[in-house]
Amino acid sequence: MDGNYIHQPVLAGEVAELLVTDKTGVYVDATLGLGGHAIKLLSTLDEKGKVLGIDWDPEMAGLAAGNLAPYGSRAKVVQGNFANIDQLISGEHLNTIAGVLFDLGISSLHFDKPSRGFSLKYDGPLDMRINPANPLTAYSIINHWPYEQIEHLIRICGERHAGRIAREIMDKRQAKPVETTAELRTIIEKATPYHGQKTHPATRTFLALRVAVNYEFDNLTRGIQKVMPFLAKGARMGVITFHSLEDRIVKETFRFMAKMGNWKLVTKKPVAPSEMEIEANNRARSAKLRVIEKTQEAK
Repeated sequence: MDGNYIHQPVLAGEVAELLVTDKTGVYVDATLGLGGHAIKLLSTLDEKGKVLGIDWDPEMAGLAAGNLAPYGSRAKVVQGNFANIDQLISGEHLNTIAGVLFDLGISSLHFDKPSRGFSLKYDGPLDMRINPANPLTAYSIINHWPYEQIEHLIRICGERHAGRIAREIMDKRQAKPVETTAELRTIIEKATPYHGQKTHPATRTFLALRVAVNYEFDNLTRGIQKVMPFLAKGARMGVITFHSLEDRIVKETFRFMAKMGNWKLVTKKPVAPSEMEIEANNRARSAKLRVIEKTQEAK
């Protein structure tokens, strides 16, 4: 790997079209990545419009800062977890924002860099941490969690062979620790029937590990709740999800917000990428964008 990573932002045009209601406002990209969505937003806003970008991964935040440098003071990058988005926004002396985006996909940098341990494609350590300072790793889960916890984790992420996989992991780790993504992939292939289906049999297990390591579901609900008071009247919140569990959380949360009376759904159904976008970027195929608007301040 040469270190020149390219991440193609998903649904970038749709995000800019649906999220921007005030072209002079401040928008927050809570999952900045390499800055693709932020750049699209900045190109849509007037010269007074600004973007605050947040990323939990310090390496990613540094790369994004370089990509956004041409926009000068219109773009600001902070490193932090969007679960603490209220503190991060307040730290920039902002009382209100015009919109916020959560793109819950994992960057191409994470998937394409073997040392991060996210991908089935490359052999690497069982890591999967978005932030390397996070003490929990996929290695810790696979080698130290009990059978019941591993089986439950994999099962709730949709793996119907969770019991077989968990038992095979238990058997293998008794002989020696499971240390790499390739070892885990081989274990799962042995534990499950694999007859050339579209997705690899380890896909859901790798997803489950990533979700657990990075507290993804907890962070999502906390991030949505904590950013709500900062959104001005008429401001919008957009969330891009990549699997059904995330989408269900967002769908149910947005419906509850709409019932509160201070919010309205902008997208009754999720916006999906076009066939043209999927053809150009296969990783976009499962993306769904939902958007909600704040109609009035909470009393």
